[in-house]
Formats: sequence, C-alpha cells, structure tokens
Amino acid sequence: MLSLVHRLLNGAAWLMALPASLASLWRRDYHDSRIILEQEGDLKYFSVSGHLQRNVVRGLILVGSASAVTITVLAVFSSLLVIGNAKLERSHNEIYSALLGSTDDLTDKGVLSMSKDDMLVLAQTIRERDIEIRRFVKSSATTLTSDNISLKARLDATGLSEKAIKVIHGNVAMGGFRSDQVEPTNPLLRGKLSDAIAKNHDLMNVLNALPAKMPLIDFSISSSFGIRTHPLTGRPKFHTGIDLVAGVGDDVRSAKAGKVVLARSYQDYGNTVIVRHERGIETLYAHLSRINVNEGQDVDLDTVIGLVGNTGSSTGKHLHFEISVGGYPVDPQKVIETAYYVQKNKN
Repeated sequence: MLSLVHRLLNGAAWLMALPASLASLWRRDYHDSRIILEQEGDLKYFSVSGHLQRNVVRGLILVGSASAVTITVLAVFSSLLVIGNAKLERSHNEIYSALLGSTDDLTDKGVLSMSKDDMLVLAQTIRERDIEIRRFVKSSATTLTSDNISLKARLDATGLSEKAIKVIHGNVAMGGFRSDQVEPTNPLLRGKLSDAIAKNHDLMNVLNALPAKMPLIDFSISSSFGIRTHPLTGRPKFHTGIDLVAGVGDDVRSAKAGKVVLARSYQDYGNTVIVRHERGIETLYAHLSRINVNEGQDVDLDTVIGLVGNTGSSTGKHLHFEISVGGYPVDPQKVIETAYYVQKNKN
C-alpha cells in the first residue's frame, strides 16, 4: 500500500514538473550540430542548424500537447457517455416497471429479461398512446377556446364593467394563473390548453357568482334599466334597476343566497330589503308592502323576504329590483338572463 502511494506521489510530482520541462525546452537555445557517419571507410558529415533543431522540438511539443488535450477530452466525453447511458438504462427499467405493473410483483430480472421484440412493441404502444393523448389535448384546447369566446361574449352582454368584473373576481385581471393556482407539471397541460383552462375558470367564476333567478315567479317589466323619464318629476333620470309588476302572487324571494344587511324603510324606496351575496354582489328589493326578514338573517332562493307593495316614492304596486357589484349598478335583466343560461347549461 505504501509503495502504491509512493508511486502515485511520484507520478503526480512528475506531471507537475512536466510543464516546466516543456517550457524549458521551448525557450532553450540550440547550437549548430554536426553528425559524422562512417560508411566503408568514407566519412560523411551532416550539419543540423540550431534553428532547425528549435523548430523540430517546438513542433513536437505542440503536437504532443494537442494530442494530450484531445485524449483528455475524448476520455471525459467517453466517461460522460458511460454515465449517461447508465442513467438512461436505469430510467428505461423504471419505465418498464411502471408500465408492466406493480413493483411488488415485478423483479429487475423480469424487466431485463424482456426480449427486443417485446420492448419494440411496448415502445410502439407508448408512442401510439402519446399521439392519441396529444390529439385529445389539442382538440380539447380548441373546443375550450371556442367555448371561452362564447362565454366572454355573453359576459360582455351583461354590461358588467371591467371594475365590476374585477370586484367579482377578487381584484385580479382575467386570463391567467392566480397566486392560489399551481402551474401544471405535466407538459401536455401547459401552453394553449393551460391558458384556455385558466380563462374558462375565470369566466365561470364570474358567471357563477351572478344571481340567476328573478325575485318573482310571474311578472312583467314595466320599467327597464337605464335613462328614463321619472314618473313623478317628469325629468330624465338614471333608473338603477328594473320595475317588476307581479302577475300571480306577491311573494318576493331572494335572487341568490346571502345575508340580509338592511330590512327597513329606506329613503324613497319605502320598505326595502338589501341582501349581500358573495364576491361584492348585492341585491335590493324596494316598495315592499311587508318585510318578512330581519337584518343579519341568512336567506336562500326559497326565502320569502317580503311582499310586493307601493310604499315610498311609487306610482303603483310593483317591485323595484336592483343588482349592484362593488357598488356599481348593473342591468338585472341582462345579468340574470346570462347567468341563468350559463349556470343551467355549463354546470
């Protein structure tokens, strides 16, 4: 053992001294030399100049150095190939084990004993399945993109402003991953499909949050959302809701589950109930003849919150119904029609 260590140390010392020796040979001054050869009694003289000697030595040093570097590079490259092949073989064995069944029932010998033909059949099966999956992913991305265009058009038809959409969506712009989402690790789920899924998720979040039911079972609309001539003052005024005239029955139900935040006489609205829903959405029911709920009470779609009436500034028996998002009034008729269609057909 000591002898081996001694030889290794000597070899290392020789390698360290080698560059100094080569540098010495490179810088050395060579003198003209004469070579004398005797042949059958005759003497022949050959002169070798110092310049030629220097060029020959330097040439040999360059060739030797280049050869050494080439051999070293080839040795490193060969080692990397061996390591890479070993990793690839291990990876293949793991893939075979996963595909052929449980590792509890499969030994390494069983994997390695697969014939070349069996491996080719397995590889072809994997390839065909991969092609089929990629086609499905591409088709799904195309279908989902088309669906998103339709949903976006319906959302635009509600008249919701960008501010209102951001309120519903949690103050996050639509069309990308949010902080609570994790980017998929499967490469097949990235790219266009990932973007389409995120966009669809955002659109459905907004549309599912909207009320999808009118507060009356049977009604007609006597006044729409927007600018109108006020029935009492005769002046143009923005109507922040819609007026519903009950056809059969006076029961007023909440348009969406939520919590009552106001249940009393309120400004010109008379007897009024305001229900707060999720994502900054509120609904208002005004001119009620009677209020059946209390502030702080939880209500659902079946809760009768009051009866149609004529209290407050009103010219006749009707229900004034409003929807607001983050304090911004929106058209209840458009919102409910769109939300009802989407929630009925997409969920």
